[in-house]
Amino acid sequence: MERAKESVNERKDNVIHLTRQNSQDVVTERGHKPLWYIRTKRIIYYILGVLETILGLRFVFMLLGANPRSGFTSFLYAITGIFIAPFTGIFNPVSAPGLAARSVFDPATIVAMAIYALAVWGIVKLLHIRASKNNPDFI
Repeated sequence: MERAKESVNERKDNVIHLTRQNSQDVVTERGHKPLWYIRTKRIIYYILGVLETILGLRFVFMLLGANPRSGFTSFLYAITGIFIAPFTGIFNPVSAPGLAARSVFDPATIVAMAIYALAVWGIVKLLHIRASKNNPDFI
């Protein structure tokens, strides 16, 4: 009977840990990530998803020769121009005249999408390292 109680207590001890961080109680399960890490990671990836989506729209609109004087297109180009600016000029854009519109292949957009994705991946890995310092059972 004594042995059975010990094993139950050991199992409970292996499942839930209560740790103290910055005078806040944080409940974590062994092998699971802290709540702050999960929330921060989700927010960062959400922002990246929005940025990649608008950059992807810019790339497709330029490739298909969308009218730059259209309200939505000019708004999209203005917003994404801020994020593309550091990468403009690395490669020359290729343009082809079409029947009704001019199609532009803009490699700066693709480079920007790749660099931002790599930067976010690195930031999330740094957060992972930070979270693993506080929780030795962190996977």
